[in-house]
Parts: sequence; C-alpha cells; structure tokens
Amino acid sequence: MKKKLLIFSFILSQLLLGCEKNDVLDESILKGEVIRVTCASTVVQIKNAEKYGEDSWINEMSTGQVKYDNVFKVENICKVNLEMGKTFQFKIISLTQNDCIQCLLYDAPPKVSYAIEVIP
Repeated sequence: MKKKLLIFSFILSQLLLGCEKNDVLDESILKGEVIRVTCASTVVQIKNAEKYGEDSWINEMSTGQVKYDNVFKVENICKVNLEMGKTFQFKIISLTQNDCIQCLLYDAPPKVSYAIEVIP
C-alpha cells in the first residue's frame, strides 16, 4: 500500500509540475496555420497544442496590433511549401543542417523557431 501511494505521489507531482513550454519535442502530430509569409520567414500558429511556440507575438508587418499565441518561425522554409492561410499537419523535427537561403529582410519574426516536416 505504501509503495502504491509513493508511486501515485510521484506521478501526480510530474503531472502537476509538467514541462515548461518548448522544453521537449516529441513525436506529436500538430495542426498549424500559416499566419505570415515573407521572403525572410514563414510564421505558423499551432492550433492543437499549447506547449510549443511563443505567446503574445505581434505581427509588426500588419496594420493591426493582433497578438498571437503558440507561434514559431519555420527554420527550414525552403524544404516546405507553405502559403498564407494554409492549415496543415506537421511534426517538429531536429535540423542537422540548414542549407536554406533566405533574404536579409528583418521582419520581426517570433523568437522561437522549429524545423518541421509536413504530414500529407
């Protein structure tokens, strides 16, 4: 009985403490929407998970001061074909080499960036 209580306490403490946002990349299939595309960056908002991305990001290239949560810059934009407004499924992957050429426009992207693999 004491052992079960100890195990239960451990599991409960792990659930309550949880992980910080952006701590662990797992094999989750995420749903995202492209909210901005420029020659320098593509910004995606994650629609089905809150533990990834940056919160309270403002698209400074738009006329309104709309805040977005759970957004990130796509690191490997030359490997994925994403259009403004597109909703898609993807996985976050480790990027061993980034050979994408990007323009030097500074467009104030989110600080958080991920390499992704689009799931057809």
